[in-house]
Amino acid sequence: MNFDYDLIVIGAGPGGLAASERAASYGARVAIVERGQVGGTCVVHGCIPEKLMTYAASFLQFFQSADEYGWGNVSCQFDWSQFMKAKEQHIQHLSQVHIEHLQKAEAELIDGQARFLDAHTLEIGDRRVTANKILIAVGGNAVKPDLPGIENAITTRELLDLSDRPDHLVIVGSNHIAVKAAGIMNALIPKVTLITTETQILSDYDDDLRSTIQAELSKLGGLSHELC
Repeated sequence: MNFDYDLIVIGAGPGGLAASERAASYGARVAIVERGQVGGTCVVHGCIPEKLMTYAASFLQFFQSADEYGWGNVSCQFDWSQFMKAKEQHIQHLSQVHIEHLQKAEAELIDGQARFLDAHTLEIGDRRVTANKILIAVGGNAVKPDLPGIENAITTRELLDLSDRPDHLVIVGSNHIAVKAAGIMNALIPKVTLITTETQILSDYDDDLRSTIQAELSKLGGLSHELC
C-alpha cells in the first residue's frame, strides 16, 4: 500500500518534535500535526513562561536593596502587560526556532487538529493524509478536582496567560507547583493566599527542607497561608 508519509506525528511538543526530526534525518517522509503553537506545553504554557515569570519576580529583592549599593531609590512598579508582551515575544521566537528546525529536517508541519479515520488515515480539516505509522505525542492537560465552584478556578496554564494582573490570587494546594506559584506571584501582585489541608507545605519532601521553605514564605509580605 502506498502512503503519503512514512510517519505522521500528532503533537509538536518536545517528544513529537524530536521524533519527527530524528525520523526525517534517517530519510523517512515525515509530517507533524499541531493545532496550536509549535513547542508544546513546556515552551508555550509551562517551563519557559514560568521561568520568565520567576526571573521577573527575582528583580524585586534586588530593587529593595539597591540603595544599599549606591543605586538610590529604584522603582518597584511592575508592569504586568509589558511583561506578558515580552513573554509572548520570547515564546514566539522559540516556536519559530522549532519550525525552522523542522524545515531544515524536511519534515512537513501541518496546522490543524487530527482525527483518526482508520489506523493509517487522518482527517485534518478538509484534508486526508495517510501514513505507515502514526505517533501520538499530544501531551496532557491539568485535571481540576470535583469541587463546588471549580468552574470559576484556573490552572497554572491559564495563570501564565492572564492578560490582566490579578489583585488577589488564591492558590489551593501545597505541592511544589503551588508553593512555587505562590512565591513567584507574591512578588508580582498585591496579595496571595495559599490554602492547604496540612499545617506544613510540601508533604512529599524532607522535613528540614519543608520547614526552611515554609519559614521563608512566612517572611514574605502579601502572602498568607490558611488551612481548610
